Amino acid sequence: MEAQSSESEAIPVVKRQDADTVIAEGLVEPARWSDLSVEIPGDVVEVLVEIGDRVVAGAPLVRLDMRELVLSLQSAQQDVIAQQAALDQLIKGASQKVIARADKGNADQIAQAEVALVVTQLQLEKAHAEDPAIGVAAAQARVKQLELSLAQARFQDPDPLVTTAEIALERARIALADTQDEYNKALDRPWEDQDIRDVWAKRLEQAQLDYKAAQAQLDNALNAKKAHREGLSVMAAQIEEAETQLAQAIVAQQSYSTTLDILAADVEAARLQLEALRTRDNPYRDEASDEEVAQARAMLEKTKAAAKRLEMQLEDVELTAPFAGTVVDVQAKVGDQVNPGQVMVVLATLDELEIHTTDLTELDVGSVAVGQSVVVTVDALPGREFVGVVKETALQGKDYRGDVVYEVTVTLDDASEAGALRWGMTTMIEIDAR
Repeated sequence: MEAQSSESEAIPVVKRQDADTVIAEGLVEPARWSDLSVEIPGDVVEVLVEIGDRVVAGAPLVRLDMRELVLSLQSAQQDVIAQQAALDQLIKGASQKVIARADKGNADQIAQAEVALVVTQLQLEKAHAEDPAIGVAAAQARVKQLELSLAQARFQDPDPLVTTAEIALERARIALADTQDEYNKALDRPWEDQDIRDVWAKRLEQAQLDYKAAQAQLDNALNAKKAHREGLSVMAAQIEEAETQLAQAIVAQQSYSTTLDILAADVEAARLQLEALRTRDNPYRDEASDEEVAQARAMLEKTKAAAKRLEMQLEDVELTAPFAGTVVDVQAKVGDQVNPGQVMVVLATLDELEIHTTDLTELDVGSVAVGQSVVVTVDALPGREFVGVVKETALQGKDYRGDVVYEVTVTLDDASEAGALRWGMTTMIEIDAR
């Protein structure tokens, strides 16, 4: 696609200088220039030009990776061959070998369908046998049993045993203290008979044994209380687990009917598939209808068009110069991923520069005609004049700051002098309107 540079918004409109001369401002531009892009997306694998290179028309500039397109084209070409063979076979008719192969293929499909029907029927029977209602009842019974056991365990509170053991221990402690006191008194009376001392010694020993027994009884009661609490916690956890299992069993039961419906539908589908295979005729035994041949031809043309489209896309993987010119800009580099329309190279005819007016009004354009002599001066080259001629006058005006202006194209008589000019330079144009 060729693109033209935009007009300068900073240039004022200049009126006619006198009756024989029309003065206008303009810009230096190439006679032809293009922003070049590819028509397909891809990865850049080669950039063959640099800025400033001069190229001929048709010269390669940038290449994209074509491997995937090549494979796609080969596949499409194979499709064309296959569709052509199918069309030829359809027109000619099937051989006995092809008919026999089709009969065998159908028989194999029938055998597979019979197996599939048996498998789906067994799955349905198994589902009927695994009714989750049994699991729900068992889970409910377990929850009730555990709850009853927990209630019974809570009723068997060991706290009274602990209280009794604490009282017995306190009594044994008091008895031990009293016996120890009497024994000490007997020891403090030197006149006391030794038999009496021995009696108190035996009583003290017994009191000590009774105290130890009471202490052991209290320890046992406390251990029993601890074990009872732990047992309650275990039973509570068992109830929670049983309730979870019950909830899962209920969910399974709720989806059970849906599962049976699905399996029944699978059985019916397998039965219908088997019936269809058993009643299907071998299409190769019949002559092809005109409609079948037409469809085959249409499919062949479709595959040919797909292959042709890929061939055209393969041509687009290489960006080439549409005309001879100079590379002004290169915006692609190896490894880039580019999309359709993305500018990769700007090409221009820098050796064929023209001047385009920017402010020639509708009042002056009537005095300008193709072939009139022109003198061009350039702001960037003071003191130099370039002689040219009017090449073309625009047929349609443009709006420029409220005025209607017409673009006039000027070419220079001496192309060698154009070497001093640069694209985008501002010029003053004097057109001999006589």
